[in-house]
Amino acid sequence: MKLLPALSVMYTCRTWPRALATFLPAFLLLAACSTLPDQSIPLLPLASRPFAANFTAAGRVAARVTGDAKRGFSGAFAWTHRPAEDVVELLTPLGQIAARMTMTSAGAEIELPDGQRTFTSDPEQFLTDALGVTLPVAALSYWLQAVPLARVPFRAEGDVMGRPVTLWQNGWQIQYTMYADETTGAYPTRLQLTQGDNEARIIISEWSPK
Repeated sequence: MKLLPALSVMYTCRTWPRALATFLPAFLLLAACSTLPDQSIPLLPLASRPFAANFTAAGRVAARVTGDAKRGFSGAFAWTHRPAEDVVELLTPLGQIAARMTMTSAGAEIELPDGQRTFTSDPEQFLTDALGVTLPVAALSYWLQAVPLARVPFRAEGDVMGRPVTLWQNGWQIQYTMYADETTGAYPTRLQLTQGDNEARIIISEWSPK
């Protein structure tokens, strides 16, 4: 949050009429909150969506930091989810491995493009350091299914069939812009994730719960 401009404006208010000086802080507060979901708008409830304990998915991902052309990643991905682990491969546009992660509750073993392996307790921070972008890999096994993380507060807006259109959780906004078909249980095929300056778009072209 940028404090200096706000403090400067509030300082100059001392020379303005009392009524205007009283009104301005409230106006600034409303402007600062304009990007948050409106708590007064009733959101359509979500239908109960089963969580697949096993699935495989593949597609493409593009992530970037807004306004920084040097911090971005795009390529293919393959994801295998099991109850005890997730195996995630990120591939460059040429099909080469950018990172292969085997994630468990303890952290992630990561295979690098040169074949070397390393371990990290924080795979999201590792990707930020290695690729320059933030991907919420710890939550994506849920969000790829359009299911909120268990036991974590969230807000969501559903469509007429109760499928998530927008989900707010863990500081991220996840927008579901396309589903595989028009049924209630259809899996999403296009997602857009935003957290501050971090943006990611995911296209799921292959999905198999098994």
